[in-house]
Amino acid sequence: MILLKTVGVTPYSDGMDLADVNGKHVEAAIEEYDQLGKGKFLAKYRVKPAERFYVMRGDWAYEIEAVLGMVPGVEAEAAAAHLAGLGSEVQDRSLIPRFGPIPGIPEGRAFIDRRSAAGRRVHRALQAGIVGIGKRGAESIVVSGGYVDEDYGTTIIYTGHGGRDADTEEQIRDQTFDDPGNAALCTSMIDGGVVRVVRGAHIGSEHAPPTGYRYEGLFQVEDASYVKMGGFRFCRFRMVKLDLEVDVLAARLPVVVSGEKAHDDQPVGNLAPGRRLTAAQRTVRITKVTRTVKEIHENTCQMCDQQLVVGDRSYSEGAHIQALGAPHGGPDVVENVLCLCPNCHVLFDFGALIVQPDHSLSLNGQPFGHLRAHPQHQVDDKYLAHHREANRKA
Repeated sequence: MILLKTVGVTPYSDGMDLADVNGKHVEAAIEEYDQLGKGKFLAKYRVKPAERFYVMRGDWAYEIEAVLGMVPGVEAEAAAAHLAGLGSEVQDRSLIPRFGPIPGIPEGRAFIDRRSAAGRRVHRALQAGIVGIGKRGAESIVVSGGYVDEDYGTTIIYTGHGGRDADTEEQIRDQTFDDPGNAALCTSMIDGGVVRVVRGAHIGSEHAPPTGYRYEGLFQVEDASYVKMGGFRFCRFRMVKLDLEVDVLAARLPVVVSGEKAHDDQPVGNLAPGRRLTAAQRTVRITKVTRTVKEIHENTCQMCDQQLVVGDRSYSEGAHIQALGAPHGGPDVVENVLCLCPNCHVLFDFGALIVQPDHSLSLNGQPFGHLRAHPQHQVDDKYLAHHREANRKA
C-alpha cells in the first residue's frame, strides 16, 4: 500500500492509497505550498523532491513528490500517471531540452513573472540572468535592465554578471570571463550555440514588454569584449537574433561585391554598416547528437585530424552528412554526423571534400587521406552516398 503524509486543508489520511487521491487533495496541497513557500513546505513534510515530474498550474510548476507528500519508495511514474488521469497537466522534464527552442513555447510567449518562465524551462533560474556553465555553454539569458545593456531589437549588447555586493547590489569589483555565466556565453560564442533570450519589462528598452517577461527567440553570441565603464571592467557580448535557417548541402549562392572603387582601386566599403539577414549558406546546429559526436572524437577533425584550441577550450563542428533541411531531409542521428574542423566542414558542405565508398577522401578530385573512424561512432554509408550524389560533377 502506498502511504501519503497529511497535506493541505484537505488532508490525506495515513494508509490512504494513491487511487483514493482526488483533485481536491491536489488543489489543497498546491494552496498550502503557495502559502508556505517551497522551502518551508518541503521542510514541513520532509519531502526531498525529484527533478523529473511536475504538476503545472498555469505556468507554475510543483514537484509531484511535494504535491502528494509521498514517503520514500513511491514510484514517481505511477504518481504522474495518476495525476494526469485526474486532469492535471504533468510535465516530464526529461523530455525538455536544455538548449535551443522549448517544445510548445513559441516566440513572443508572455510570462507573468520569473517563476512562470522557470516553470516552462525557458529560463530556469529565478534570479540569475544567465543560465549555463563554461563547459556546456549558455542555455538562456534575461534582459531586464539589471546591468547596462544596449538593446537594438535583433542585436543586443549584453552585459555579463558578477562583481556586485550581495547586499547593496552595488558594483564593487571587475567582472571576469571566469564567472560561470560569462564563461558559458564565451563557450556559446566559440561553439556557435544558440541562446534563448527573455526580455523583462523595464524602461531601458523600447523592445521590452510592458509588463512581465516575454520569450524573444534564439540568439547567437557573435563577439565578446572586456570594457571599462564607471571605474570597473565588464564582460560584454554582442548577440544577434537568428531569423532564418537554410540548410544547404552544396550551396551555390552568388557572392556580390560592391563595384564602387576608392582612389586606390579598392572598394570604398562602409564605415557604419547596417545589418540585414537575407540567407544563411551554412547552418551549424548544436544539438545533443552533434555534441555527442564531437565529444566522442574530442573535437578532433575526422578528415584532417586537426584539433583547434581556443584558450583552454577545443573547438569543432558537427557536420550533417545528409543535410537536415529541404530538399535533403536528413535525420539528426549520430550515423549522419561527422566531427569536422571549420575548414573541412565548409569544403565538405560545398562538395570539395568527398568521402568515397571505401572511406578514402578526395579534395577537389585529388587524394586527401582517409576518414578517421571511432568504435563508438558508426557512420552510415547511405548518407555518404547521398552526399556524393548531391555533389556529383556533371
